[in-house]
Amino acid sequence: MTKTEDAGWIERLALILDAFREINPDITANQILVLLQIGGNPGITQRELADRTGLKDGTISRICALMSERGHQDRPGLSIIEIRPVPGDFRSRGQYLVDRGNKLYERVRSLMIGDG
Repeated sequence: MTKTEDAGWIERLALILDAFREINPDITANQILVLLQIGGNPGITQRELADRTGLKDGTISRICALMSERGHQDRPGLSIIEIRPVPGDFRSRGQYLVDRGNKLYERVRSLMIGDG
């Protein structure tokens, strides 16, 4: 790969990180990973998120609370996901991107596949 080719993907990665930082300047890699999983799998449960990301259930729960309207540990929620009951399973909750979350996901997806 040439330096010119490197510059292209480095610039694209910087744009992707900037997009995430617009939602939360202190966003973590785990939060990004969870958000991308939810965007690609609307309705995914926290158990499924834990399985797909390798993160612990408690970590997933905290990240989802922070990204929802609820927030976590005196931090306001980011309101980029909505947590809804799963029909037929009263114990499970599905995670869905909403408004800003959907816009962020589409922007990042576009940058990642090179048409944005």
